[in-house]
Amino acid sequence: MEPAEQLQTLLLKSSLLSKKNRERCARVFYDAIKIVFVRQEKLKKPELKPKEISSAMVLADTLHTQAFRFTATGELAENFGGDFSEEQAWDYFDKKVHGEVRDIYGRKITIDNDVIKSLYKDPATGAHEVLTENYEQGRGKRLPWVRHTLKNSPAIYMSEELIGGMFRRTFLYTAIATIPLKEQKSEIQYYVIPVREDKNKNLRMITAYSMSKRNRFLAIIALSKLYSHVSENAGVVA
Repeated sequence: MEPAEQLQTLLLKSSLLSKKNRERCARVFYDAIKIVFVRQEKLKKPELKPKEISSAMVLADTLHTQAFRFTATGELAENFGGDFSEEQAWDYFDKKVHGEVRDIYGRKITIDNDVIKSLYKDPATGAHEVLTENYEQGRGKRLPWVRHTLKNSPAIYMSEELIGGMFRRTFLYTAIATIPLKEQKSEIQYYVIPVREDKNKNLRMITAYSMSKRNRFLAIIALSKLYSHVSENAGVVA
C-alpha cells in the first residue's frame, strides 16, 4: 500500500486513533502540506528534498505548540468600538507606539516614524502611500497590538534571503489574536510584524498587518524557521 493510502486509512477508516486525535493529526498534516505547496511555488521546485519536507513538518508543529495567543480586551481593544480616525491613529502612534521596545530576549527594536505607513494601503496597488483615502481604520485600531506582540511573543520566525546580491535577515513577530464579538462567534486574526536586521545587527520594525485566513498566514511564514535565540553571555539557546 502506498504511503498516501496508508495515511488515508489511518485518518479516515482505522479505529486505531480516537476521533479527536484524527482531527488533530489532520490539522498538523494540513498545515505541513500547505507549507510544502507554498515552498514548491515560491522556490519553483516541482519536488522538494526529504529534509525540506521534514522541516515543513517542524514548522507546522510550531504553530500548534509555540504560537503566541492573546484576547483583544482592555488596552488591546481600546481603539475598538466605533470609528477610529486617521488623526486619532497618528496621535496614538506618537504617544503609545513610536520609540524603542525590547523583545522577550532583550533585543532592542526601533519603531520609527516610517512605520506610520503601515496604516495606509492603496486598494488598487497595495502600496503604502500616506494618503487619507488609503487609511485603513482596522490597522489604526490594532496599533495597541504592536508593542504587546514585540515585547511578549516567542513565536518569532526568521527568514534569510539574497536581494539583488545583498544578504537580508528578517524576523517575523507573530500572534494569534481573538477578538470577542457580542452577537456572533469571536473573530480570529493572524498578526504579523516584520522586523529587519541591518548590517550592524540593529533591529527596526518595518510594518504590521493582520489577516483572517490561516492559509495566507502559512504562506507568509513558509520559507522561514522558528527563531532560536543564542545568548551572547552564556552561549546557550533560549
